[in-house]
Amino acid sequence: RPYMDVMLDRTPAGTEAIGGIQKWVIPCNWKFAAEQFCSDMYHVGTMSHPSGILAGMPPEMDLSNAQVPTKGNQFRANWGGHGTGWLVDEPGILMAIMGPKVTQYWTEGPAADLAEKRLALPGRRMFGQHMTIFPTCSFLASINTIRTWHPRGPNEIEVWAFTLVDADAPAEIKEEYRRHNIRT
Repeated sequence: RPYMDVMLDRTPAGTEAIGGIQKWVIPCNWKFAAEQFCSDMYHVGTMSHPSGILAGMPPEMDLSNAQVPTKGNQFRANWGGHGTGWLVDEPGILMAIMGPKVTQYWTEGPAADLAEKRLALPGRRMFGQHMTIFPTCSFLASINTIRTWHPRGPNEIEVWAFTLVDADAPAEIKEEYRRHNIRT
């Protein structure tokens, strides 16, 4: 539960879904996406994401504003295929994917203070968390998307992606989450 609270319980107002559902199809076995979200840390900061990161960065930013994280944790349950990983204390990946407004909202000011008070240590220190509740539900906390994996046969899945925000977040922050999640 504490791993999910970082995204779902930052404020007493709770969370809300915004922007509708994005859907797309991936040609892969149904387990592929769930396993990736369970153990995804090895590719953070490698060549798998820079083009998407560059495409979404504000014009005044470049990759030097999104330093590769060096500290993180990984957890996998002993049963059931559930697992999570997250980066600690280095918000560069959040800056790269979500931009400066969301990063500031997550790390500084009243919303970050409240999350830290409610959640203790992880409130403002966990970034880029990925998680799977096996078999078909995955999360990216701080990026704030939930994805469900719908098998369409042995070699194809349909992805449904939802964007969640703090229900009491300012409209500008909700719009930033919506806009940036379209790219993820």
